[in-house]
Amino acid sequence: MKNSKSSFNWEKEHIFLNVVKGLEIACSRPFMEVDFVYIPLLIPTASVESRRRSSVTSSGNHWCLAVWNVKGRYITLYDSFFSPGSSFVNDYVSKFCQVLSSAFSYLKVPEYVDNLSKIDILWGSYTIQTTRTDCGIFMIKYAEMLMMNKSILLVQQKQVKDYRKQLAVDLWSHGTWKQQNGYETPLEMLDHDYGDHKHVQPICHSQPE
Repeated sequence: MKNSKSSFNWEKEHIFLNVVKGLEIACSRPFMEVDFVYIPLLIPTASVESRRRSSVTSSGNHWCLAVWNVKGRYITLYDSFFSPGSSFVNDYVSKFCQVLSSAFSYLKVPEYVDNLSKIDILWGSYTIQTTRTDCGIFMIKYAEMLMMNKSILLVQQKQVKDYRKQLAVDLWSHGTWKQQNGYETPLEMLDHDYGDHKHVQPICHSQPE
C-alpha cells in the first residue's frame, strides 16, 4: 500500500475524522474505544461486468456488511450476493481500508502509527439471497445476529418478508415510545449532515465483559 498521506488531506476531512472520534453520529463512541465497528457499505455495482441479466438491483447499488476488528486490524465481510473473495468487492473495500488506516495513523492511534499499516480483508460465513432486491435487509439481519452472538446462517431468504414486517413494527414502536415519553429528536444543526451524503454510517460496540 502506498503512503496514504499523499492521498488524503486530513486537515480538510474533519467530518470523517469527527465520525471516527465519535463526534458526528448521535450515541456513538470513538472507534478507538471499541472492539468492533459495524459498517454498512453501499457499493456501486453498475460497472460490474456480471451486472447484466443478473444485476444486483435495478439502481446499480448493493449493500453488504463490513465488521472492523479495530485492534486486530482486519475487516470481515458478509455479502449476501457476491461470492466470498469477489475481486470486485475486495477492490472496493481495500480502498475503504486505506482511508481507515490513514485516518487512524493521522490520529496517532497506537496500532496504526505506522502509516503503511494494512487492514486485512477476510470473508465470513453467511447465507445467500436468491433475489435482486433483498441485500439491504440481509445486511441488517447479519448485523443484528452478530451483535446478539447468534449464527448468521439462521438468516434465510424465505423469512425476508417477516424480517421486513418486524423492522417496520420496531421502527413504529420506537417512534411511539419517543412520542409517549416526550423525547424529541434534536433539530438539525448547521453544517451537520447526519450521514445523509455518506455511504457509511458506522455502529460501534465492545465485546461483552
